[in-house]
Amino acid sequence: MGISTHHQMDFTNRIRKDDERPAIISDGEILSYGRLRDRIDHYADVLAFTGAEAGTTVALSLERGPDAVAAMLATVETGAAFVWLDGAQPAARNRTVLADSGAVCLVTDAGGRGDGLVRDLAGPDLAVVQIDGTATAAVERLGRRRGPRAVPEDTAVIVYTSGSTGTPKGIVQRRVNIDEFTRWFSAEVGMTERSKVLQWAQFVYDASYVEIFSAIGTGATLVMPPPAVKADVHLVLDWIRRHGVTHIQTAPSLYRALFDALTATDGHATLDALRGITIAGEALSPALAQEARRVFPNADLFNMYGPAECILATYHRITENPGDSRTVPIGIPLPGREVLLCHEDGTLVPDGEIGEIRVRSRFLVHGYLHRPEETERAFLADPHGEPGFRVYRTGDLAARRPDGTLVFEGRIDDQVKIRGVRVELGEIEVAVAELPGVLHAAVVPVDGGTGDRQLCAYVQPREPGALSPAELRSALAARLPHAMVPARFVLIDAMPLTVSGKVDKRTLRATAQDPATADRTPDARPAELSATQRKVAGIWSNVLGVAADSPEADFFALGGDSLNVPRVRRAVAETFGLDVPLAAFYEYPGIEQLARHLDELLAADRPAAVTGSAPAPLR
Repeated sequence: MGISTHHQMDFTNRIRKDDERPAIISDGEILSYGRLRDRIDHYADVLAFTGAEAGTTVALSLERGPDAVAAMLATVETGAAFVWLDGAQPAARNRTVLADSGAVCLVTDAGGRGDGLVRDLAGPDLAVVQIDGTATAAVERLGRRRGPRAVPEDTAVIVYTSGSTGTPKGIVQRRVNIDEFTRWFSAEVGMTERSKVLQWAQFVYDASYVEIFSAIGTGATLVMPPPAVKADVHLVLDWIRRHGVTHIQTAPSLYRALFDALTATDGHATLDALRGITIAGEALSPALAQEARRVFPNADLFNMYGPAECILATYHRITENPGDSRTVPIGIPLPGREVLLCHEDGTLVPDGEIGEIRVRSRFLVHGYLHRPEETERAFLADPHGEPGFRVYRTGDLAARRPDGTLVFEGRIDDQVKIRGVRVELGEIEVAVAELPGVLHAAVVPVDGGTGDRQLCAYVQPREPGALSPAELRSALAARLPHAMVPARFVLIDAMPLTVSGKVDKRTLRATAQDPATADRTPDARPAELSATQRKVAGIWSNVLGVAADSPEADFFALGGDSLNVPRVRRAVAETFGLDVPLAAFYEYPGIEQLARHLDELLAADRPAAVTGSAPAPLR
């Protein structure tokens, strides 16, 4: 079955069957560009058979890196758009994304996690394609969904991000935008056919498409660790060294974790093979920039800024020591983009004053799927009336220095970044307020103690004593991704209000900075710890640097996050001789919960626990 090339993105045409250069290095496999082309062609034929074509959407959820990339590119070659579903996210959220995107087909793994996704998500009108790990894709079921086109025909991908109304919103990205950006990006950061690009971002985030499409478009090699490795910076560091990675792009918090892992293993070692380092997704501190210059002595360093609506908007090459500067500039606009700093009414602010960043460009997304009013508010007509140009209101604030570079100055609303992930506080507040027994809820960002941001939820119960932080966290974990579940919960008798009757978040922020408020419930009394609980508490104290002295203590409330979980997992393996899956530490976040789970595993007569032998290496 032939696939039309009319809707292909430019770089896919350059992937040839006779090219034996390595395209993807993954766990146990090196896939050449020629073999990648074979998989793309096969998967595209299967997808076209299910009805994938321009204007339709295909949902992807694959564990293996090479198949994930091949399925993305195959979808592109059918003319369809793709949307990524994360099997680790709550099924309810994936069902929301699937319904909103109007996907005609679900592509997932055969067996295991893939079968679970099919059971959870696939209605009778949805086609199902399963890939069995041997580059074989089979149509398990044909769908009946044949309605109006769900997206514009030139759509490449729909990226779902947090929405202020309480549900995730789909950003409709155009193919020409990705083509234009990846050509500029790969050239600017020095990618060549000899480069090795780390693929670290989760597929649900737009950063992953920058990694994948810039590398494949350049003919470079994409280094793709499996999910368990991506979650542990110590293992990521090993992959960077072992495979000679030359280019990385990620958020400051992950670079910080990477530097900490490097220091823990090799003191003041450097990573000399790196040639291009891109830092984006959060504000970059001068101290972290200075450390990046030391760790990557041979690399060009870039601080970049931009929301998914324009992929990226500005860039700054870090060529000198930032010294005592308050912040690192986000730089100057990318080619094809103009940055306007505006008052609320759209008039320009003078240089040196703070204004909202508005991006004028031909390379903006279509808008938000099925949200015409929100799209109209965010995307404005071009003031010069130039065809193809629009202006995107980012909601971010910046000031322009005398040399023309921009400095980031925060937000004008309740959107925050948690480890590079865009989070609308309103979506979390809606989810908390909808839980049984909750009267009022408010969520504020706080300093996690290591420079990373955390979320603190203030909850007013309908009845005193009717709720607990553990119950609230468990209920939210079933509805929201990990990054959106607050690290702290504080139960209060009454929500502070401003004179206008709105929640007084300034007062809540001031209170939330006090660690004593973490998961506070009235009249809480510490209880005696069991032997297993004492060991768990000791591990947490070593990892987090704080005391954990109560069975009710919660790992995330004490400052833990997804970057600390792998360290706890390794310590549990060393202490108890148990190889515990990462997911268990999210499922059992309390000392009492985790200790009970470990006791159950130890009582199950697992060989490592009975013989006392060393646990198998964690992968």
